[in-house]
Amino acid sequence: MKGTLFWKSFLFKSFCLFLILSISWIPLFAQSGFKIEGTIRDSQTKVILSGVTVRVLNSDIVTSSDENGRFELELPKNETISFTYIGYKPQHMDISSSKNISVNLLKQGEDIDEVVVVAYGQQKKISVTGAVSSVGSDELKKSPSASLAVALAGKLPGLSAMQRGGGQPGRDDATMFLRGAATTNGQSPLILIDGVPRDNIRTLDANEVESVTVLKDASATAVFGVRGANGVILVTTKRGKEGKMELNASLDQSWTSFTREPERLTSLEYLNLRNESSLNDGLQAPYSQDIIDKYANPLAGLDPNDPEYDQQAKVLSYMYPDHDYYREFIAKNTPQTRLNINGSGGTEKMSYFVNAAFLKQGGNLITEPEEKLGYDPSSWMRRYNFRSNLDYKISQYVKSFLNIGTYIEQVNMPSAGMYGGDTNWMMRDLIYQAQSILPITPGPTTIDGFGVEPGQIVDPGYMDRSAFEILNRMGYRNEVRSDLNVSLGMDISLEKFVKGLSVKGMMSYDARATTAAQGYKRERLYLAEVVPSSNTMNYAVKRSEEELLSLTKGADSRYSINLQGSINYVRTFADKHDVGGMILAQRDYWETVAGEIPFNVIGVAGRFTYAYDDRYLAEVNMGYNGSEQFAPSKRFGFFPAFSVGWILSNEPFMPKYDWLSSLKFRASYGKVGNDQMGNLRFLYQTKNTLGGGPLGSLATVPGNAGSGQGVIQGLIGNPNITWELAQKQNYGVDVSLFKDLNIAVDYFIEDRSQILIQRQSVPSFQGISLSNIPKVNMGIVNNKGFEIELSYKKALTDKLHLTFNGNYGENKNVVEFIDEPIRDETYVHRYRSTGYALAQSFGYKIDYSNGNGMFNSQEELDDYLSTTSYGFGVPRVGYFKYTDLNEDGVVDDKDQVPIGASGIPGITYGFGLTVSYAGIDASAFFQGVGRYASPWGGTQGVYENTYQGTYFGYHKTAWTAERYANGEEITYPALSTQSNTNQVSNDYFIMNRSYLRLRNIELAYTLPASVLQSVGVRAFRVYVSGHNLFLWDKLSMDHLDPENVDPIGYPVTKMWNMGLSVTF
Repeated sequence: MKGTLFWKSFLFKSFCLFLILSISWIPLFAQSGFKIEGTIRDSQTKVILSGVTVRVLNSDIVTSSDENGRFELELPKNETISFTYIGYKPQHMDISSSKNISVNLLKQGEDIDEVVVVAYGQQKKISVTGAVSSVGSDELKKSPSASLAVALAGKLPGLSAMQRGGGQPGRDDATMFLRGAATTNGQSPLILIDGVPRDNIRTLDANEVESVTVLKDASATAVFGVRGANGVILVTTKRGKEGKMELNASLDQSWTSFTREPERLTSLEYLNLRNESSLNDGLQAPYSQDIIDKYANPLAGLDPNDPEYDQQAKVLSYMYPDHDYYREFIAKNTPQTRLNINGSGGTEKMSYFVNAAFLKQGGNLITEPEEKLGYDPSSWMRRYNFRSNLDYKISQYVKSFLNIGTYIEQVNMPSAGMYGGDTNWMMRDLIYQAQSILPITPGPTTIDGFGVEPGQIVDPGYMDRSAFEILNRMGYRNEVRSDLNVSLGMDISLEKFVKGLSVKGMMSYDARATTAAQGYKRERLYLAEVVPSSNTMNYAVKRSEEELLSLTKGADSRYSINLQGSINYVRTFADKHDVGGMILAQRDYWETVAGEIPFNVIGVAGRFTYAYDDRYLAEVNMGYNGSEQFAPSKRFGFFPAFSVGWILSNEPFMPKYDWLSSLKFRASYGKVGNDQMGNLRFLYQTKNTLGGGPLGSLATVPGNAGSGQGVIQGLIGNPNITWELAQKQNYGVDVSLFKDLNIAVDYFIEDRSQILIQRQSVPSFQGISLSNIPKVNMGIVNNKGFEIELSYKKALTDKLHLTFNGNYGENKNVVEFIDEPIRDETYVHRYRSTGYALAQSFGYKIDYSNGNGMFNSQEELDDYLSTTSYGFGVPRVGYFKYTDLNEDGVVDDKDQVPIGASGIPGITYGFGLTVSYAGIDASAFFQGVGRYASPWGGTQGVYENTYQGTYFGYHKTAWTAERYANGEEITYPALSTQSNTNQVSNDYFIMNRSYLRLRNIELAYTLPASVLQSVGVRAFRVYVSGHNLFLWDKLSMDHLDPENVDPIGYPVTKMWNMGLSVTF
């Protein structure tokens, strides 16, 4: 905490110093003038722009364009006019006489398209020959999500971002893949923020981001060498521009709820299904009709005029309740508040961008108030973001910059989880219990009367603790995570000596810390004792011990350093030969766990580009770097890539068509590496430990038996371990039609080799545990696919225009070799991995020839069993009917087949439309994935929660003889209270997780500039928006969200949002 306070103090002082410096450079201007006038439009759509600031440079002479885009201004002769407008690139124009001018402003987003962010620099889009895609800040800000990673979903071709961990406050990150996956090891892309490697982008505020760029082929990622195989995500934050300070403020208020909830059953429905399960097993029904009738009408037979009526009614309602614990513990919605303020501007010598943001994200758990408990057990997250990017021109040839970015995130939650207090499981446990506590559990969650002190906790009956207790009475946990990033650099132009030559240096320091404070306690626990014969209920003490709130505290801190130095060269010869080059040296040093050996990566990167007459393009990229993950002789590697491009539309012989604006072909090939080995390090060393073994009982010290030491052999080292090698090809076409429609198509092939695997073909009888056999670089995976990106912008009238953006990508990987022993010819599929996609599931194929894939009569079952048996139990009527594919008379693992698609999405796509008219704009964005599946992992789905009987809506259509005879819909096998043959992996319980989601929708209104000028406001916008509002999928378990693979984890969330933004 002390370190956190130091950082807060440091940031405050830095911010104050920054403001003082900024203000000191704001000049005072003087006025004079003669008249000019003109019209301002969008350069692409030709839509008129109102509210554009028109200023005499270095003066206080200023005006703005009216609602017709017109402006008039008095100014001196031979002066420079600046035009600035939110979301557009500033433009300067020299004026020497009175005239009527036409001004066309370029959108910032279009500027991103023209100048593309690449590794360690920028390039003109026309000269880019690699596979690179970008999205701008305006698109990202349309999502009210608390996670920037989630906001990226569907925005970029080839990038999938899914909330596999759900939407828990402070944990709502996204799992990201670029062009699928091609390895069994680390699959995450490398992330850089302003050129510096970072862990994630979840905590970034969208308002501080200028653009997010993905680098996908070897030409774009070769400079990262041993870390470039999985692709790279580049985040560029905003910087100030010359001109008067622009101040932006926004406020958003959202209401968050779960995208889906399980259909909870009433007590009557539960009783009937539980009886059904028991009768299916040949057991006696546990609930008589008399008991069922009492649950149907607990107050039957009571006389309202009886003086004891109220007490009797209370007892009976407790004895025969109809609980919905899910709603008792989980709120329908919870608020989220976001506040942002940022400012930018500058002079000829200095420019700045400052951003401050606050986010409070509420959790969906219902808890008792802090005033009652003395502590806060509720679930929430508060995050404070701050960024200051400062650029200072020291001289004509020397520029410097200072970037400071930080966040402080505070997460609060109940103290412990159901199964031991692991905070990563805590929310999962509570969601699980809210779904699984039976609706017939007697009484409320706390006692009210019955001779016991009010407020005491009631145990549901089959657990040693109550979900209500976990939520409220066991204490709290409060975590504070802080991250401070500081980058300082200098760019020196050597133009004076060699035209186009410059050098750049940067040092970055990251410090992060986590503190956790936890209060823990236990209270007395009671168990309800129901006596149906006398309609009475008592409470007995189940746990008598009580504990006061005990406090514990922990802390962890770590840091990283990044050093970069580069030489850059850019020059054009004879107006046709564009030459560029970069040589960069870099070192990274970082800790992942405090006190452990830090990671080190060091290397050199190079890029050389050539373009002739904007027609023929060539580029060579290379990285030479190493990692201490490997033995000294294996640490360094060379990773080259080259690419070429041909802009056919610029050829003299190419006919000029009005419909064809641009046509470019691209191709690249190269090699990159991957050193992500999971949590294992230094695998070239043998891991032996002391202790135990046959010597453990010996006495090495007289009288001290058991002090002997043996050596326990662990994983045997392999000095030849090295990085994975990815050989990538990419072929692309960029087409621009009618100046409005832009299309990019890419086809890629990746051959990943040297994948680190555990040997499977080594026999177990050789004397060494298979888990200790050295890992080897033998795995091979092939991945290929294509991507299409499309954008369309059109002005239908001066006031009406539309924008459409869409992308679609497919990837298909195949495991070529993983040292998997081949099974004998009696197996239908002799491999389980080789020849299939990564994360491919196997299971039994259900025989649907009878219509529903279940045994529908004893006769059908007997006929089947006369020729075929199961190797894992005996089926019953109503159970799944599996296919004996190898026809050997036994259904066993030899009959297993690939079921469903891969657990890594094979298709990703997103598309959105924006329509604007006279200040009103409406937008909708859809995102989805396809060819994506995984097995059902919830115990409720197979044997009803360890035979206790947790039922949901889909259990109501389980197989019964009566339901089958009546021709009713059957969507689930016969219920059971016992282990059964339905529990094996099969193609019914494989979940098709392909989906289409309405990711974002927004309706906004921007007030006319003429209304705002009088109050000194440049822009005022109000809007309502939604996130994750609608979902289309094919899941048979309709209470699941396909993004979250954990059926009992914290669900994915949706939200409604309303907000306003103002610019001064």
